[in-house]
Amino acid sequence: MFERDVYHHYQLYCEGKRNISGYRYFVSGGEPYLVVPQKKITIDRIEEIVYFSDYLRYKGETGIAGLFPTMTNMPNANIEGESILLFKIEQSERDASEKKPMGEELALFHRNGKDLPPPPVPTESYLFGSWAVLWMNRVDQAKEWYQEVFSKPVKNEFDTLFLTTFPYFEGLSENAIQYIIDYNLEDSMREEEGPSIVHERFQENSWLQFDNDYVKLPTGWVLDHPVRDMAEWIRSCVYQRNFSPDIVTTFLDEYEKVTPLKREGWRLLYGRLLFPVWYFDMIENHYKNEREIGKELSQHKFTEYLLMEEQNEAFLRSFFPMIGLPADRLQIPVVDWLIPN
Repeated sequence: MFERDVYHHYQLYCEGKRNISGYRYFVSGGEPYLVVPQKKITIDRIEEIVYFSDYLRYKGETGIAGLFPTMTNMPNANIEGESILLFKIEQSERDASEKKPMGEELALFHRNGKDLPPPPVPTESYLFGSWAVLWMNRVDQAKEWYQEVFSKPVKNEFDTLFLTTFPYFEGLSENAIQYIIDYNLEDSMREEEGPSIVHERFQENSWLQFDNDYVKLPTGWVLDHPVRDMAEWIRSCVYQRNFSPDIVTTFLDEYEKVTPLKREGWRLLYGRLLFPVWYFDMIENHYKNEREIGKELSQHKFTEYLLMEEQNEAFLRSFFPMIGLPADRLQIPVVDWLIPN
């Protein structure tokens, strides 16, 4: 069925079919391809990510997975009853010794993603300078759910966890929002860093490891400040059981080999780390999902992250001393309740 549908839409024979990082992968005529579920990716959004991809290739970026159209030049196809996007993986010409560390590669990606001319279609992906407003909207939505769940006569385990933890995360969020508002009033005009092509949620597995290079899927790209990616990558590490601060310092050192951060950048990075993005992601995914499928798994993941929050708080408290940055001398504000005793 899979092979038949792929041949019908793309005239490709599937060989070596397997899974890579949760995506279906196959080879045809010696060329590797990746199947990505379309889900909520609109046609306008597809045009936008193709535009981003073309620009990055023009700037010399390697490893970008290119959207492969159907025989009728459509961007998507129905494979086994699911709408998908097919991406062709660029064959790497690097050898193992040329592969750069993650932080260095990310900094080069951001450098290539700057100065993008306005996209030809209206975009909702421009998020630069709008964190505080977006975060306030997310908190307001969570407050509404809190009242609804509080009023429910019967509550499940996820509901109970949400009701118990929301006051803490609401307070943490308000701290982060005020921190960014203060930044916008005090430092944003001095910030020389403009928007770049970045990822909505950049994590360790956002780039697929393939042969001697990274494979960069464009489906989650947006336009924002480069520290967005840095903060989300760091956050994804902090919430792992085997987390070591050395991972963060090494990553930051790698990044700064290419692009050193200025005071304003460090302040913005810290502000984003303060906001519990993961908490609102999980709350929204749970309460917007009208189907029961997957809710038990989301509850398990939610519990795991809540158990790791003490580790995250300790990390935030020690962040500037850990990376050897004198926040007081550089006049980078630190949230009062996180100042080490």
